[in-house]
Amino acid sequence: MQVFLIVYKPCVRQEMHFSAYIMQHMISKRYMLVLLAVVLFAGLGQSQEPRQVSNDEATQRLTKRVTPEYPALALTAHIQGSVLLAVTITESGGVTDMKAVSGHPILIQPAMDAVRQWEFDPFVEEGKPVAVRASIKVDFQLGPGAELRDKYLKQEVECTAQIQKKNTEQSEAACKQALEIALKLPESFASDKMRAYGNAGIVAYSAKKAKEALEDFKQQLNFAQQALQPGSPLMIQVRTNLAHTYEATGDLPQADTQYTEAEKAQEAAMADLENRKEKLKPNSFDGIKASYVHNMQVVLQEHVRVLRKLGKVAEAQALEQKASAEESR
Repeated sequence: MQVFLIVYKPCVRQEMHFSAYIMQHMISKRYMLVLLAVVLFAGLGQSQEPRQVSNDEATQRLTKRVTPEYPALALTAHIQGSVLLAVTITESGGVTDMKAVSGHPILIQPAMDAVRQWEFDPFVEEGKPVAVRASIKVDFQLGPGAELRDKYLKQEVECTAQIQKKNTEQSEAACKQALEIALKLPESFASDKMRAYGNAGIVAYSAKKAKEALEDFKQQLNFAQQALQPGSPLMIQVRTNLAHTYEATGDLPQADTQYTEAEKAQEAAMADLENRKEKLKPNSFDGIKASYVHNMQVVLQEHVRVLRKLGKVAEAQALEQKASAEESR
């Protein structure tokens, strides 16, 4: 039994930080396709333009983070907030084609200077590295939690780097430290805690500590429900990771429940995509929709396996029919 996760490139069987490590070591080849499609919003090669990924998706693949320099004037005036940047992450993991979307004018240039130096584990589609467009959020914070969060973000990069290098012992130490720091952050940092627990779960599962991984994934879900918007493909990743881990521990009823929730999350993602249709180019929309349909088929097939283990033959047959119907969607 292997695990995927969302990031999503999304589920416990194959890729869970949400990183390439999980795709290679925690998931079956069939499930790897789901992870790649969900977490990366893959267009299955149908779109001629780079696919769009969220800040959380990009952060999961960050291998080098440079902290922006806080402008002296901003410190004096107590100016803080977030800068949102639209960038292209290249096939080699570099950053280019950067544009500021929002943020205080005095904070934009320092944010851009820092992000230009960031490096990412390349996104992959059909076994090949591809360029993607990403939304990158850079926070400038003062007061309680600011220094601690900066410390966490640096440790998170070390954690994910060790996961990608497949260094089990080093990743256990690095990710444990990252989680300890994250848990000291204020309640508002739910997204950071979500990622920290997700990484901890990946490491535990790879070390064959399924029960420990299960507890981490449960906590990840708790913070994902606080941090993620409805329709986020990362929720599919989180739910599927839980489903596979429950199955690994022999709790098939809970695995059944989590697969059902993963299917609901996929349907929510599809509804969100339909709502954004007018804002997307036709090729982009068609490519993302095709990947979502494929993802749903894989989740349904995995769910069918659990239902048959539970002896729920009629329900399994119904889901098999639904999976077949997805092909013509």
